[in-house]
Amino acid sequence: MITTEPLTYEKIYYTLWETAQRYRSFTQFRVIGNSHDERMIPMLEAGQGVSVLFCIAGLDGADRWMSSFLVEMILEYCRAYESNWILDKEYKVKELLDDVRICFIPVVNPDGFEICEKGFSAIRNPIYRQMLKMMERDSDGFFYNARGMDIRRNFPTSYCSRNRIHQEPASENETKALIRIFQEYRSAGLLSFRYLGKRIVYLRHPQSFAYNQRSYRLARHLQKCSCYRLEKSSDEERGRRREEQTGTGSPEQYYGEITKQPAFMIETPEIIHDSPKEQAEECRQNYQEIHTLPLEYIMSLNRHG
Repeated sequence: MITTEPLTYEKIYYTLWETAQRYRSFTQFRVIGNSHDERMIPMLEAGQGVSVLFCIAGLDGADRWMSSFLVEMILEYCRAYESNWILDKEYKVKELLDDVRICFIPVVNPDGFEICEKGFSAIRNPIYRQMLKMMERDSDGFFYNARGMDIRRNFPTSYCSRNRIHQEPASENETKALIRIFQEYRSAGLLSFRYLGKRIVYLRHPQSFAYNQRSYRLARHLQKCSCYRLEKSSDEERGRRREEQTGTGSPEQYYGEITKQPAFMIETPEIIHDSPKEQAEECRQNYQEIHTLPLEYIMSLNRHG
């Protein structure tokens, strides 16, 4: 399904819905909230485990390929689950997803997603549309939502900053939707996919040696599976940067604080080639490097849970 162009928001939404209809015995489709421009935020649950692993993407409007990769993961996992296949000669998909099911949220920020594809004219609300135009930012590679807010800086964490008016923590609909979902489920971890570089970033907390050791061990398994470099992000580092950065906390930090479960950022290289053939090859390579990471995480939980 990976092609020379990322999937549109509409295609992602209906693919998730149709997949839930096709594999209804072990999947469930949900709309977890609406964006400020009244676009629905879809989620698909796969598997029948009691606890869940969250896999999210599309917090930045520019992360359009990552959203397509998560949809491809959904389809690959569902086919393997139904047929009881073993992926990559190692991952027993049905067994793993019946232990820990996965909640896929490919497009957390559908307004930003649409702006990157179609420009500011995609925003139907005239007030938001005019406000975005006045920001004098390019719609290509847009990192914000319809209100011009950075979702990745909008979570109420310990190190949030409130030094700008109208940028209170959890002010955005998209943020509220993720917070509700994080609090609703019995959680086993968070994998947050985005563009930046070939690395896996794991969170550390200075007051919890056991948490840090567990996160590091799980991160090492993900690193070996992907060959990405491993980096840590700590509360101390975020505290030192607080005065330099505008906004509040990240979803990964918020999730780790409220659930006490590991949270990781999976950062893949941006698609840079222009020719359809080279772009398709680059997409296939990037996808192959990350497509079993959720399964590796679940399998590693069984080893180090």
